[in-house]
Amino acid sequence: MNFTLLLTVAVSVCLIGILLRLYVWFSQGIHPPAATLTLPQRLAAAGKALGGALFGPRSITVLKSIFLDLLFQQRVFDKNTLRWIAHGLIFTGFLLLFFLHALDSLITERLFSDYQSTLDPYLFLRNLFGLMVLAGVAIAVYRRITLRPQRLMTYAGDWAALIFVGGIILSGMLLEGAKISSYSTFQRMLDDTGITDEQEIQALAAYWIEKNGLVIAHNPPAITPELVAQGQEISAGSCGECHAANSSAFVSFGLAKITGPLMASGEAGAVSFLWYLHILFCLTFLAWLPFSKMFHIISAPVSLIITRIMGKENGEPANVLTRQMIGLSACTHCGACSLECSSNMFFESFHNDFILPSEKVQFLKHIAAGKELDSATLKKLQQGLYICTSCDRCTNICPSGINLKELFVSSRYALLDRGIPETSMLSHFSFPLALAQSYTGDHLKALKIVEQLFRKSFTALADMVRPLTLERGGTFANPSYRSCYACQRCTNICPVVRSYDNPGEALGMLPHQIIFSLGIGKVDLAMGAKMIWSCSTCYLCQEHCPNQVELCDIFYGLKNAAIARIEEGGRS
Repeated sequence: MNFTLLLTVAVSVCLIGILLRLYVWFSQGIHPPAATLTLPQRLAAAGKALGGALFGPRSITVLKSIFLDLLFQQRVFDKNTLRWIAHGLIFTGFLLLFFLHALDSLITERLFSDYQSTLDPYLFLRNLFGLMVLAGVAIAVYRRITLRPQRLMTYAGDWAALIFVGGIILSGMLLEGAKISSYSTFQRMLDDTGITDEQEIQALAAYWIEKNGLVIAHNPPAITPELVAQGQEISAGSCGECHAANSSAFVSFGLAKITGPLMASGEAGAVSFLWYLHILFCLTFLAWLPFSKMFHIISAPVSLIITRIMGKENGEPANVLTRQMIGLSACTHCGACSLECSSNMFFESFHNDFILPSEKVQFLKHIAAGKELDSATLKKLQQGLYICTSCDRCTNICPSGINLKELFVSSRYALLDRGIPETSMLSHFSFPLALAQSYTGDHLKALKIVEQLFRKSFTALADMVRPLTLERGGTFANPSYRSCYACQRCTNICPVVRSYDNPGEALGMLPHQIIFSLGIGKVDLAMGAKMIWSCSTCYLCQEHCPNQVELCDIFYGLKNAAIARIEEGGRS
């Protein structure tokens, strides 16, 4: 099998993948619609911003980001020490192996004139760096397993990344261990030294068996202290310039002690198999990298630098879209945002994965690409987006510097542009959306559609024929309303009511009237009151009610019942 051909194919696939990723960065987006801006416009805006960052006063900020965000991983360190250790071990160990071992002919040989891969400290450091990576992978696996009950979800791509990284290191160590114990490798070393005397060969073999892990399956020399001493002298004179003691490769040497006797009879084939396995892991990983979450190796540093320079500012629309796409590709699905999400309680209740930030991000790539969604997935995604409280904790904790709040706000309006009203917009959880000045018009337009939908579905108190009659059919899950004796303390203490000159007209019904309507069995009338959507959930009414009527909890129940009624009607 031609290694050069395989390497060429892997590098070509990797480069094509990187170009496709870059094209996606500058051609797709969530909101505003990406079609309104051409690729040249996006590239020109990005180039202008890049020039200002590199050659303007913000260049110091870029350097600061490189050291603090990229090398030190400050954002990870500030939030989770164990994850910082795991990431640091993998990042540092893998990077050093890549530059000092994989690219040794291009870098290490030019930096160190005496470099030989079988000499110290290179032999020792290669094992040390590999062990660092394996330790980091082990910690990452431990986190994935132990944090699963805490809403840390794992996909096949997450495991694939760990398997590839671990497979590269482990196969390399096994290959080195097989070479240590291989008699064929020992014979090639003899050919290089030019030793032909049979007695010297026997002495050298005895020393390498005793001290360097060599295993000879057929006719090994009789090991004696004298023969070993003679072999050590020969080794120092003939092999010392290019071979350190194999025990310096402490991990591979230990593996050789275990695998050497098992592979002794077919050691040449074992070395060849492990070489191909190691190369297969390396080249497949290289080709797979731009199509996987491992592309964050490139996109996360870019995202972190952008965040360090811009903060949470949006900038011009072309760069907003580009920043959205860079953010989506920078996500490592580490789950840090989901672990800190303030809407976790709703995930436990609704069992909707899209409530968790890390799961929303994975699917928003389809939205950015303009893919069609089935109605069930669309509904779950909308629910997950609108249950979000816009607290911004996810953005603050993201180790890749992704502006998640901006992504989620943009996604809400991208879905609303598809013409499907979102009933939960009337909930107070959507209030922070009004603060997004870029989308105020869109928000009010979508809100008006939902309000009209509710007006058609429920009868307002002002439109009903008086007097109201008692009904038997209407019941409500929370029975505390039955304790109300209409003292009106809830209405008198309500800050929402006090903010209107004519609250009865503005809110449709006052708090005590809503509870009274439940008492006479008119649940539909209570569900149609604007007051339940204007409630700020301050709980003053509930705390001051002398009969412990749970007004805020009742309002939550009415809102959920109203939304369920509307959605059932929309599906029928």
